[in-house]
Amino acid sequence: MIRINLLPEQFRPVKKSILPYFLAMVVFVLGLLTIIFFYLSLYQKVIQVETQKSKLQKEYDSPTELRNEDGEFITLSGVVNEYRKLDRKKQDLEKRVAVIQEILSDRIIWSENLFSLANLTPENVWYDRIRVTWQTFREKVIKIDQKTGKPVIDPKTKEPQFEQKSVKKPILEITGYVISGEQGERQISPLIENTTDPEKASYFVKQFTLLRPKIEDTEFNGFSVRKFTLEYLIEAKPGVKND
Repeated sequence: MIRINLLPEQFRPVKKSILPYFLAMVVFVLGLLTIIFFYLSLYQKVIQVETQKSKLQKEYDSPTELRNEDGEFITLSGVVNEYRKLDRKKQDLEKRVAVIQEILSDRIIWSENLFSLANLTPENVWYDRIRVTWQTFREKVIKIDQKTGKPVIDPKTKEPQFEQKSVKKPILEITGYVISGEQGERQISPLIENTTDPEKASYFVKQFTLLRPKIEDTEFNGFSVRKFTLEYLIEAKPGVKND
C-alpha cells in the first residue's frame, strides 16, 4: 500500500544522523587516552627521580676514603657539614679582619701627634691643658627612611632628600699661655700658622682642622701673658691611624 505524508514540510520528522555522536565519542576516547599517556609518563619520571634520589642519598651517607682525627672514615654528609662549618668560620674571620683593617686605617697615633705638636710650638708658648672633647654640629645629611633603612628619594627630582641633623664630633682642645718673645710680643699667630700649614705640618694638618681660637690677655703669677684656647676638629676617630 502506498503511504502519502500529507503533513506540511515544517512538521515532518527529521531523520538524524549518528555521525556527530560517533565523532564526539572518538574525540572523548582520544582525549582520555592522551590524559592517561601523560599521567603514565609523569609517573614514570617521578619513579626515576625517586630512584636517583635514593641512590644519591646512599652515596651521601656512605663512607668515603677520607678519615677524621680519630682515624674513622668520614661520610660525604660529614664532609659537607664540616665544609659548611669551616666556611662559616672563614666568613666570621673575614668580617673580623675587615673591622680590624678599618680601625687601623683611621687610627690616630697620639704619641706621634703630640711629638709633632711639641716640635711646632714656639719657645715662648707653654700648654696648660690638652684634651679631647665633643661638640655638636648641625650638618646637612641624607634623610634615611626609618622603616627600610634606605635614603628617602624626592619624587620630583628623583634625588635623595637631605635634612639638618645634630652630629657630635671629637675636638682636640689645647689651652696655654704666650709670654713675651725676644721682640716683646705675645703673639699666638706663629703657633696657629705652624699647625695649619701643610708644608710645615702635613701629618698634623691631615688629621686636625683648626676651628676657632679664643684669646685673652691676663696675668699669671704677676706676669702679663696671653691666654689662648685652640680647638681642632679631629678628622679621624680618637684612638683610632690615618696613613
